[in-house]
Formats: sequence, C-alpha cells, structure tokens
Amino acid sequence: MNPPPYFFFFLILLSSCSATSPELRSLLEFKKGITPDPENPALTSWNLSSLRNDNICPRSWTGITCDDLTGNVTGINLSNFNLAGELKFQTLLDLKLLKNLSLAGNSFTGRLPPSLGTITSLQHLDLSNNKFYGPIPARINDLWGLSYLNFSHNNFKGGFPAQLNNLQQLRVLDLHSNNFWASIAELIPTLHNVEFLDLSLNQFSGGLSLTLENVSSLANTVRYLNLSYNKLNGEFFLNDSIALFRNLQTLDLSGNLIRGELPSFGSLPGLRVLRLARNLFFGSVPEDLLLSSMSLEELDLSHNGFTGKFFLLLGSLGS
Repeated sequence: MNPPPYFFFFLILLSSCSATSPELRSLLEFKKGITPDPENPALTSWNLSSLRNDNICPRSWTGITCDDLTGNVTGINLSNFNLAGELKFQTLLDLKLLKNLSLAGNSFTGRLPPSLGTITSLQHLDLSNNKFYGPIPARINDLWGLSYLNFSHNNFKGGFPAQLNNLQQLRVLDLHSNNFWASIAELIPTLHNVEFLDLSLNQFSGGLSLTLENVSSLANTVRYLNLSYNKLNGEFFLNDSIALFRNLQTLDLSGNLIRGELPSFGSLPGLRVLRLARNLFFGSVPEDLLLSSMSLEELDLSHNGFTGKFFLLLGSLGS
C-alpha cells in the first residue's frame, strides 16, 4: 500500500528543518520536558505542521519571538501558562541570540546546568514562582548581558555565587523565598548598577558595616533593598555609607540580628519605606525620621531595644 501524499511532504519538511534549523530542533527538545496537559493546549502550536512560511523561526508558536532581520529566536515567554515538567535547559544552547527566557508562574522543576552560562545573549531571565531546585552554578556570572534576573520563590538551595562582577548590566536581582546562603559582605561589592535587590527569606549572613569603597557600587543606584528574614548580624551601615544611598526609596532589614544604634537618615529625602523590625537595635531613634522633609510612608521599628523620647515626639506630631 502506497503512503498518502502528505506523508512525503512531512518527510521533506522534517528533513529540511533537521538540516537547516538547529533552533527548531532545540525548541522541540525543550518541549519534551513539558508535561502534556489535554486541558491546557498552550503548546499545541509547537509542531512542524503548524509552520507557515516562517520555518527559519517559528514566530507562530506560542511564546516565541524572533529577530526580524536574522530570523533567530530571541524570546521564549511561557509565563503563567500553568505548565509543569522537568526542564532540560541544555536543550536551549543552540539558541545563540536568545535574549528573553521567561518561565515564571508555572510548576516547572529541574536544575540549572553550568552550560546555561554559555547563552551570553540573555538579557532577561525569569524563573520565578516554580519548583526549580539545586544550587546556582558559578557560571551564572558569565551571563554578562543580563539586566533582569529573577529566581524568586523556588526550591533553590546552596551557596549563591558571591562574585557577580561580570554582571555590569544587571538592574534587577530578585532571589527571595529560596534557601540561598552567602556572605552579604562579599556579594554587595560586586553589584554595580542594581536598582532593585530582594534577597529576603533566605540564609544570607554577615554584617553591613562595609567600607565606603565596598558599598558605593550598590549604594549609588539601588532604589529598593530588601534583605529581610536572613541571618544578618553585626552593625548597621556606617554613618558615611548610609549617605551614599541617595536614590533609596525602600529599605527592609526586618527579621535579622543586626545590632547597634541607627545613624542619621537626613541625607535620604527619597526614603519612603523603612522596616527594621525584629532586630537588636538600641539607643535613641534619630529625630530626622519624624521630620516632614523625610516623606516617610511606612516606618516599622518594632521589636528592638530603642529607648528615649521617640514616643513623646510621635505624640507631639499627632497633636
């Protein structure tokens, strides 16, 4: 019995894609790690028969974006599709111009291989709100083009690479709600242009009393800084250091073991939220925190050892 005519067309298409499009093969291998769900047809378009005239890059596939000039795959965005499966990131290594990998808000699992560091075209990497596990390979520092890195709310565990000197373009680093550990004093000096830093709900340790040289790279740019609920101890930022945080709007250090007296915050007129609850601070509360020029919207100093006329000042402001 002779095969139907469309069978030969499929063989030709498959042969053509195998010979000329390693990126298509990459995507189809990546898809194999995603658990099929009959009630969630999000990736039904990821098949060769759905290709139109775009077999150089499958721009008709859900979540795929392409470079208009070269036809290379530049983006995979499968965020919030309620997908699951154990992903093999090494299947993506042939995507030489991949800039955006966004898989947030699914139930994916798997480990990050060191080879992920070879996709140096990546600018946006978002794996948040999944079930990824294991350590973060040190070669994450090779992704020199990253501007956005979000591993938050996963099951990652282990020492987070403290040396991120190569990530000069990084603006957002969000690692909250994992089980990472590292010395905060070693990590902070390597963050040069970060504007949003959330390391909360991890196991980071060490103190914040860094020299001006070591804190200035972060202090000059950061607007949101959340180190709450870790294992930080030692002194607060030094008086001269805190003055460098001139763009800071939110500072959350709650739930640590930071001790000492607070410096003046008068040099931070843009500060809107200050949370220092559940630490070991003592002494008097700086009066500049109550001045109208500070424009504070939220101040939480509870569960510390502060003394002095702070509450009297609060009473006078409310009268």
